[in-house]
Amino acid sequence: MSYTMINPIPQFNFQINRVLTYGDLACNSKEIKMNLPRVRTFEDWYTVWSGMGRSAESKKHYLHAAYYYRMAEFFLKSTDERKDDTYSKCIENFYRAFDLELQLHYEKIQVPFEGKNLYCLKLSPTHFKGTVVVCGGYDSFIEEFVLQVHDLVSKGFEIILFDGPGQGKCLRENLYFRFDFENATSAILDYFHIKKCAFVGISWGGYFALRSAAYEKRISAVAAYDVMDDGLEVMTNVFPAPICRIIRLAYYKKWKRLLNGLVGKIVKKSVLADWAVNQGMHITGTKTPFEFYQNLSYHNLLGSTDFITQDVLLLAGEKDHYIPSIQFYRLKSSIHNAKSLTCRMFTVAEGGEQHCQIGNHMLAVNTIVDWLNQHFPEAD
Repeated sequence: MSYTMINPIPQFNFQINRVLTYGDLACNSKEIKMNLPRVRTFEDWYTVWSGMGRSAESKKHYLHAAYYYRMAEFFLKSTDERKDDTYSKCIENFYRAFDLELQLHYEKIQVPFEGKNLYCLKLSPTHFKGTVVVCGGYDSFIEEFVLQVHDLVSKGFEIILFDGPGQGKCLRENLYFRFDFENATSAILDYFHIKKCAFVGISWGGYFALRSAAYEKRISAVAAYDVMDDGLEVMTNVFPAPICRIIRLAYYKKWKRLLNGLVGKIVKKSVLADWAVNQGMHITGTKTPFEFYQNLSYHNLLGSTDFITQDVLLLAGEKDHYIPSIQFYRLKSSIHNAKSLTCRMFTVAEGGEQHCQIGNHMLAVNTIVDWLNQHFPEAD
């Protein structure tokens, strides 16, 4: 696979490629290429994907249905009454697919955390080589990453995928997105009695993994797939440069009324901005754009990188439209005390230029596997 131009709207096209990257297991590519090019609105997006989901479900193509419902749910606002129902259909079909199509051996586990729960999937190998803890990013579900990490199980790695605050079912229990992810990570390590593990963070999870490694030394190796060191920079980078500068200035000057007013005007003119800001406030449990950006400003590794002493793998794509490339180079130059530091910027020429190497994600997966094999050279 390679990154494919299906739809002229970049956000739509990236999400389409998130499904296409897994090939026939996750979707009918001909169906997608026929139905998605003319989608221009969120309502069109929901209608097409949910329709394909119902069709796949009726044919018992459960993994296809799961990814289609995930896409249908993705751009629905938290206030849309269809969102929870579509989420439920997505998750139900993932587990039908795991049981009936993929015949996976897994455990679903709830880990107590601050009076609520973190949700885990444990995938165990036949021949144990080491434990790898994996988390997703901004508003992800652990189920959608099973295809990404399953190859690691076949290589001998025990995988513990978990939803943390702001993600998956945790969000539906009002456990909101937070910067101090090491607390959730420590709860997972405690529950499973893990004394040594690698930690792979996907997308925004790159920040969560590096942050956790700084303060949790049972993590002996950490991979940022991809890098992320400044949440405010990421989520203001989506705006045109002049507006981005004004929003950042207003935030740092604490001009709350100006910032809230400006963002309010922007979201009235841009449905994508409207969705992004509202989704951000939903996962952070905040009420205003200023509070939302305040929450994200704490997602910053400044002052934490000196505490990262493990083996470290930094991955990035040179055309990543979410994470500014400066974050890769900044992390590369600011992690001074790592046991080892391996850095890889994937290029257009090798087909890994997109965020999380969507379009050719096996480039990243194979890089991670090779790196893990060096960290866990022999079976315990």
